[in-house]
Amino acid sequence: MKAPAAGARTPLEEGGLDAPTRSAAPVRGGVVGRACVLLTVSIVTACAGRPGAGAESPSAAPAPAVSITVELSPRVPRAPRAPRRLNFAVPLAQGSLRDEHALRVSAQGQELPAARRGLARYPDGSWRSVQLQVEPAPGTTQLEVTLGQVGQGGVELLPVSALVDEQGLPAVWALLPAAHLAQSGLVGPMVPRAQLLGTALDAWANVCDYQRFGTEVFLEGAARREVWLFDRVTAMVRGHVFTGALAPLEAAAREVELYRAGLTLDAEGVVSALAVPGASEDLKYHYSQGLALHYLLTGDDRHREAAEAIARRAARLWDSPGYAGGDDFWTERHAGFGLLAFEWAAVVSDDEAERFSQLADAAATAYLQLQDSYPPGYADREARCFAHSATAHSEPYGHDGCSPWMSAILAEALLTYATRVGGERALLVRESLIKLGRSIARDGRDPLTGRPYYWMGVGAGRSQPDETDEHWGEAAYLVALAWRLDGKRDAGLRQQATQLIDGLRARGFAGHVRSFNWQCRTAVATPALLL
Repeated sequence: MKAPAAGARTPLEEGGLDAPTRSAAPVRGGVVGRACVLLTVSIVTACAGRPGAGAESPSAAPAPAVSITVELSPRVPRAPRAPRRLNFAVPLAQGSLRDEHALRVSAQGQELPAARRGLARYPDGSWRSVQLQVEPAPGTTQLEVTLGQVGQGGVELLPVSALVDEQGLPAVWALLPAAHLAQSGLVGPMVPRAQLLGTALDAWANVCDYQRFGTEVFLEGAARREVWLFDRVTAMVRGHVFTGALAPLEAAAREVELYRAGLTLDAEGVVSALAVPGASEDLKYHYSQGLALHYLLTGDDRHREAAEAIARRAARLWDSPGYAGGDDFWTERHAGFGLLAFEWAAVVSDDEAERFSQLADAAATAYLQLQDSYPPGYADREARCFAHSATAHSEPYGHDGCSPWMSAILAEALLTYATRVGGERALLVRESLIKLGRSIARDGRDPLTGRPYYWMGVGAGRSQPDETDEHWGEAAYLVALAWRLDGKRDAGLRQQATQLIDGLRARGFAGHVRSFNWQCRTAVATPALLL
């Protein structure tokens, strides 16, 4: 995948989840003369180019002021000697804010002095998130944050480590509206559950029970590494955006601190050991995404640095992301977490974004080549999964195939990558994900029961149904993503996605923490894709 030259036109100059595919006529336009692609359902756009590069167009009109109500919720019981200083960050959609000082904070109509710091930039130069620190009067229950108005300064920014307790928790929570968090694109395509109530898309509530599978249950099993799987922090942050509730946000804050504090770094700043028992050599337990999300929600530099250290480690563990065929180890889960590690470190890094971007480029290139070329004789050019041998996946089936549910992790990683880089690479990823979803819709379900397959055979290989009813959501996500990326044109894809969601509602089950983790980290984005 060759990157387009700076300022060059590409077949897709503007668009997104609803944009045309490569075969469609190009849409004229662009941002500051650069190729762009929109790949989330919010107003986030990502232009081709180096992370952090880009500049504001001199002719761009100023965005209108937008007010966000922030609810303040003191912890109970309140920490002794709790500092009055309130720290939080406001994630933003691309293009929303270019001046980190253009945020005004007020309480009961009175402006509060505030410290402000932009945390990471989009490719067009606008801020992904802005950290705020204020000292509201005792008893304050709400703040108003107004975007687009320069606010009063006069507050010195303190390190977040001085404002949280030993668990990493603040004395007072600052809760942003779920609708704003969803629109910001913080966790990719997302809509709050409140918008789904009473509709056929409201199918995740029973499986994604954030109270039942909260931190206390996680801690009961934390001596076993499987409960750490699939990046619980990301699942919980996405759960906070989905529900607007405090419980998943608190779980994310507690568990991201457990994960960060358990990292051991070598002399080169590379992770050498994890808190996860026996998993320090296992890529699928190395998560930069949750660390980066926490940084974007708090401005805690320790978590940004940890995300970078994880990505350095992933580069060692996943130094050859391609698949050479045969029994050479490769799974969609490892591929996805490897790319996510590079992607999220690139997003938040203050000094190594270019290196992590190059690692992401190499991984994404390898994955698309694999999908396009393996196995020999896999002739379908329109519907293809990421096929590899069952032995390469450590499965006993003895033939080529792919894992639909693990493919959801890889699809999220590729979508995240495409959203950031834009241009021709994003267009190639779009085609890849459409092919993946088509393959799941056509070949990924048991014709007798309708269940999605746990292992989907390719060619003459037999497929293995998911007998535990724990993977309806991931299959629905892949098919819905293909439908949306294909311009909502294929009624059959929409029908298959709807049937899978119906199956999740009727039969979906999470019997343990690990099952909750995988079902609630990616697939809860499915409704946003179908709206």
